[in-house]
Amino acid sequence: MRKHGIAIAVGIIGAGIMGYISADSDTFILQVLSGLFIGIFIGYFIAGLMKSKSTLLQQDFQKLGNLQGLTLDEVINAVGNYKSFSRCNIKDRNNEQGYLYTWREDYYSITLLFDANNICIGVNSEITA
Repeated sequence: MRKHGIAIAVGIIGAGIMGYISADSDTFILQVLSGLFIGIFIGYFIAGLMKSKSTLLQQDFQKLGNLQGLTLDEVINAVGNYKSFSRCNIKDRNNEQGYLYTWREDYYSITLLFDANNICIGVNSEITA
């Protein structure tokens, strides 16, 4: 649904630009429609690029296989740097200090739980859209 919204928004912008450029032209309607369709095409192209970045990130994590036991540096070397992190307490380990690291692109997000030594315990959450 999000890709359609992007395409429609860029299409409306294209129609507006072409309408502004050809306001005094005899082919005003044709120019606006061509701007609309070109804008929609460009919008779908942009949405496709956004989706492909998300798919590549997800595939990089899948290539790693079992994440448990990997160090933070090993994960970063394989998939790139994380977008955010926060501290937490790990209840299953007597409230040991831990960290949640999140990697995110537009349509994919994964948060991994690491112990105090930055060793991965497992996936805390994974969202695909």
